[in-house]
Amino acid sequence: MRLFKRTLLMATASAAYLLAASAPSFAAGFDARPVTIETHGGNIASITVTNPGDRKIYLQNSVHEWRQNPSGQDVLTESAAAIVSPPGMWVQPGATYNLRIQLPPANDRELAFRVILQQLPDKSEIQSGRIVFAVTQSLPAFAEPAQPTPATLRARLLDPRHLMITNEGGRRARLADIKADGQIVGPGLVGYALAHSSVLVALRTPVRAGKVDIETDQGRRTIELR
Repeated sequence: MRLFKRTLLMATASAAYLLAASAPSFAAGFDARPVTIETHGGNIASITVTNPGDRKIYLQNSVHEWRQNPSGQDVLTESAAAIVSPPGMWVQPGATYNLRIQLPPANDRELAFRVILQQLPDKSEIQSGRIVFAVTQSLPAFAEPAQPTPATLRARLLDPRHLMITNEGGRRARLADIKADGQIVGPGLVGYALAHSSVLVALRTPVRAGKVDIETDQGRRTIELR
């Protein structure tokens, strides 16, 4: 099974296909909504993809199981239990297309996945000698149990610039804007603590001890550092 590094988990990443130093450039892209997918009981969800540009684009689509290893790193593994349809498609300029996503039903804990939408370069653009900037989007997707237990967070200070945040609950927590002593030490979205998992968070500003405040999708949490 292939493992995908944490860099694939960014919401948007660019890949440049450099064909000639003096070639004209073309910045392609697409829009995908919603940015978070949730399913219940194996039901099918949909993603709406729009091409706002003036050239057609080709998307290769896949879905991967998402887990966090004992070191707190995100790992994606190819999944046979989750389905995205179609696996590949052309999207014409200005057009909108609906993808179908089916995740396996969850039992007592939420199941996490990532839907990867990868734009591939158009051969005609390559043959014309253009520099093509392609886009990949990685969308979080979750299969929800009938009665998920809320996230329960604790945090351990590994060193002044790294926290290990553990979620003992049955539902993920989206983590953002970590504060210590009223100052933001981890700005913006810093990651997800998946159900019954831990995530390693790098801090912009050193922290020594005490408490941290974390904004989550389930409200602000104040956590004593251990």
